[in-house]
Amino acid sequence: MLNFKRRRPLREHSVTIHPRDSKAFRRWKRGVIIVLLILVPVSAWQGWEAAMRSQQPYLLERQALIERQGQLVKEVEDWRQRYHQLEVDLLVAKDAAVEGREMVHELEEQLFKLQQNLAQYQGVLAPAAMDPGIRIQAFELHGTEEDGVFRYKVMVSRVGNESDTVQAKLQLEVVGKQGGKAVTLKLEQLSAVTDDVGLVLDFRYFQVVPANAEQATLRLPEGFVPQQVKLAASKDGKILVEQVFDWTVTGATP
Repeated sequence: MLNFKRRRPLREHSVTIHPRDSKAFRRWKRGVIIVLLILVPVSAWQGWEAAMRSQQPYLLERQALIERQGQLVKEVEDWRQRYHQLEVDLLVAKDAAVEGREMVHELEEQLFKLQQNLAQYQGVLAPAAMDPGIRIQAFELHGTEEDGVFRYKVMVSRVGNESDTVQAKLQLEVVGKQGGKAVTLKLEQLSAVTDDVGLVLDFRYFQVVPANAEQATLRLPEGFVPQQVKLAASKDGKILVEQVFDWTVTGATP
């Protein structure tokens, strides 16, 4: 009988295969890593440059806006200083105007008192000089550079109570000759006055008329030779005072 020996079972073994890198592969791998390490920052740099180039117009526009803002701020500050200076000048002018009005008022009062004193002295010779009412103090006539055109002014004052105010109309007529005949021309025929209302008088101490430069012009018709000027102040159809002056040109208007 055959005697067989029992064999031991084979042991299970696990085998792991490890590839062995060659030197060329390791160099190639190292090169790829280096290239990648270089490409990453280069790409980032190029991306940053591209972004900056795309933003360049906006940066320039922003800089221009900043500069314009600075200019506007400076202009606003300049205008603010000018406005402040104008406010100061206006206050000074107002103060000067108030002082001027006060001075004019004082001079008017002094003139009125002198007028009253003059009327008292005149009353010694002519008692009617003290009568309250309007006085035609002066009439001035000036020539101009244009033939037949003259400028005039009349100064009127009053005698009476200082608190009274005079309201009246002043009529002016020029008496002369034209074509050998006596002719009387009214103010509305000689100046810009369009009706026969005359010059308005409204004053407490004195007044110089006319105030309107256009009305202060007398334009004589061709061939008319003036001789006298008649002035008459009236109120409600009543003559308050009238006076006649010779036509005397005192000089050319400056």
